[in-house]
Amino acid sequence: MCRERARSLRIKGVFALVLVSAICWVSGILVSGPVMAAEDIRVGVILPLSGPLAPIGRDTKNGLDYACKEINESGGIKSMGGAKVKLIYSDSTGKPEVGISEAEKLILKDKVSALMGCYQSGVTYTSTEVAERYKVPFFTIASVMDKITQRGFKYTFRATQTATFQSGATVDFIHEMGKKTGKEVKTVAMVYENTDWGQSSSQIWKEKCNAYGFKVVLDEAYPHGATDLTPVVIKLKGAKPDALIGVSYVSDMILLTKTIADLKFECMAWASAGGGESNPDYIPAVGDLGNYLFSVIPWTPDVALAKPWISDVLRGFKAMTGLDMTDDAAMTYSNMHTLANALERAASSDPQKIRDALAKTDITAGKAMILPFAKIAFDETGQNPYQRLLVTQMLDKKLRIVLPDDFREPGIQPAWPMPPWSKRK
Repeated sequence: MCRERARSLRIKGVFALVLVSAICWVSGILVSGPVMAAEDIRVGVILPLSGPLAPIGRDTKNGLDYACKEINESGGIKSMGGAKVKLIYSDSTGKPEVGISEAEKLILKDKVSALMGCYQSGVTYTSTEVAERYKVPFFTIASVMDKITQRGFKYTFRATQTATFQSGATVDFIHEMGKKTGKEVKTVAMVYENTDWGQSSSQIWKEKCNAYGFKVVLDEAYPHGATDLTPVVIKLKGAKPDALIGVSYVSDMILLTKTIADLKFECMAWASAGGGESNPDYIPAVGDLGNYLFSVIPWTPDVALAKPWISDVLRGFKAMTGLDMTDDAAMTYSNMHTLANALERAASSDPQKIRDALAKTDITAGKAMILPFAKIAFDETGQNPYQRLLVTQMLDKKLRIVLPDDFREPGIQPAWPMPPWSKRK
């Protein structure tokens, strides 16, 4: 009897030990063992990564990559268990038809939850049609064509400026400076590249010039990627405008600047509605020849004077890329943090939930506000109506903010009118 009882107790003890060990083993898996990582959130990005606009594609990609690095290293999308954002790039080569095929590939093959792109308005215009058809949110990068957000689409969003806003602000500035200084513009020449960007901008300039009573004495479009702009500048000299306005990609802007200097074209003011002059390749190529050019742009590093926290971003960006942040990089940096904000609120990689979260965006602080906007939110068309632009002037080979006053460094004043070539160093 005693032996049976002892045997029973031993069996119970072994069972208890096995049970405790099993509990500990399971607990180890649940508490301290390896945990499956949250699945990446795949975001497709279409950019001109080859061809004439490859330098711009590089800058926009750098802005996205640096913002994505910050987001992932700070814990990823916390509402999704720390899921990392994975950017999947496609090269548009600058062609609308390629943008269409790349958008379809990213949606159907790569299974992305959202799309971003495409810098060029013509490529963005066609690519967003694909996204709308498949009901995948598309966050527009830099493209300014008004029609992109005027088609009643529900899946297209743009935080940055439209052509109407940016081009209109350029003519507004010329008018305001004339009134302020008493040296008013009466005649205007328009010179621009002939893609959708330039063509849409020129229509707005005409309307604005008419409203202010400016006479347009030259309306000249040139082929993007031109190798000789001498005939254009000869026409400029013959027209004798008080002001020149235009838009050009960086290679064209370099050529136009050098040709204007070679032929000594003179006017009161040369103003660009944003373009190649803000690209880091511009100043090294033209040097002092670019001085006194006005540029209406969404961002310049001088914004850090009003928002000191941006200085840390600039240092981190340069440490990663070896380059200074450009306005294109700053816009995509803001875009990426805006999308991350929507992903946190969506708490899902489902395209419809991300789209709904984007539609409810209301950002007034944080890294998305690297731009000088009042806030980032979207109206029923998907456009951010709280855009704000800066007027800069190239002074001593650097774009300096001259307007608005709350972003202008003390002591910086616009040179109006531009000094003649004979009085420049």
